[in-house]
Amino acid sequence: MITQAGLSWIELFPGPSSRPPSAVQIIALAEIYQTTPRRLLAPEALDRLPAAEREIVIRCDPGHAAVPGDHVSEAAPEPQPQPLIPSSIVPPLRRPVGGLQPEVEMAARRARRFVANTEASNVGPGTLDQLRDEIVRIARAYPQDPLPTLLFDLIECQDIAFRLLEGHQRPAESAELYLLAGVASGMLAKASHDMGDPHTALTQARASFVCADNAGHDGLRAWTRGLQSLIAYWAGWPSDAARYATTGAGFATRTQGSASVWLPAQEARAWAIIGDRERAVEAIDRAQAARESVGHDELDDFGGIMTFNRPRQLYYAADTLVWLPGDEQRADQTAQEALSAYDGADPGDRAFGDEAGARADQSLARVHTGDLDGAAEALRPVLDLPADQRNAGIVASAMRVHNALRVPAYARTPQARDLREEIEQYSQVSVRTALSRGR
Repeated sequence: MITQAGLSWIELFPGPSSRPPSAVQIIALAEIYQTTPRRLLAPEALDRLPAAEREIVIRCDPGHAAVPGDHVSEAAPEPQPQPLIPSSIVPPLRRPVGGLQPEVEMAARRARRFVANTEASNVGPGTLDQLRDEIVRIARAYPQDPLPTLLFDLIECQDIAFRLLEGHQRPAESAELYLLAGVASGMLAKASHDMGDPHTALTQARASFVCADNAGHDGLRAWTRGLQSLIAYWAGWPSDAARYATTGAGFATRTQGSASVWLPAQEARAWAIIGDRERAVEAIDRAQAARESVGHDELDDFGGIMTFNRPRQLYYAADTLVWLPGDEQRADQTAQEALSAYDGADPGDRAFGDEAGARADQSLARVHTGDLDGAAEALRPVLDLPADQRNAGIVASAMRVHNALRVPAYARTPQARDLREEIEQYSQVSVRTALSRGR
């Protein structure tokens, strides 16, 4: 291909400081201008070509026969050169008309190439449906099944989507592939977070947001901002968590999906841990207002981790209130509401991670009010979780209870000591350990 810069260099040849074109470039220009390669070159220009390039140009001249005046050795006449482009693709050459005919025919050739590329697709019949079905299956299983049972299928789905996007498909297929790749990347971001690796999680989340942009999907943009906020929140970066949540609000206004509830609910948690009561309570109220007007979007159809249901919203409210001094009783009650909502929910709406988080919040609220027996009772189902369900968020929630027990008032209290020691043992074996053991 001859670029604009390359064409400028060719036009200068054989002037000072110019460099000679290759024989291939000369032949290509001859095709465009409907002439022979030698007609494009003045004699002095032909003489200045490198010997090998000059010989190719001379031999490509239709009337060439070796004569003493040529720059090649005497030999038998060469076979007539074949055209550079098959005649089945390029129509018979015509003489220029008004100087525009070459440009018109070049445009026609480009149009034919465009049609051929546009009609081609590397996405076979049923490919997108099959990939979507698998991603939907994983999204719905994610809140309920141990990560080791899903991770490798999820990695494969992302890899398939990325490989297909590296090829060529129709625009509608590309948009669907970007959506599916974004959802898979988002779930892998959550998986990295669950394994305690926030930096890898944010890398996957950025990939998810890029896919959302390429798909033009505001619902996925909003959901990914909520995910980035969640990752930052548990990594101990509450200011970043608040920023991600607030920047996602603009996308949420253009979608009716449940991500519009998730963003303010997540923002409330960030403000609470920072210590800004006013903003935290205001964000809880915005989440409730969004719940009352929420509809249903494409991500909610995926279900599972891709939707933000009412029980999960109650858990987030409890997780906010538990950080607000004086709201311990309310946090305890809200956590219980979340657990009751999960108990009454459809099986597909259960989420062992969020239920564990609500129980840990209830336990923490009770530690703050001096009810150590109640705290131990609330935390018991969390401590009974198998290792392959102990994700980073659950372990961090349990460690919050541990930290609250490390105060002088509880230093020599048997119940506090026993619960601290059990939490310490519990936190040493997590989902990352289960994955390393191949479970």
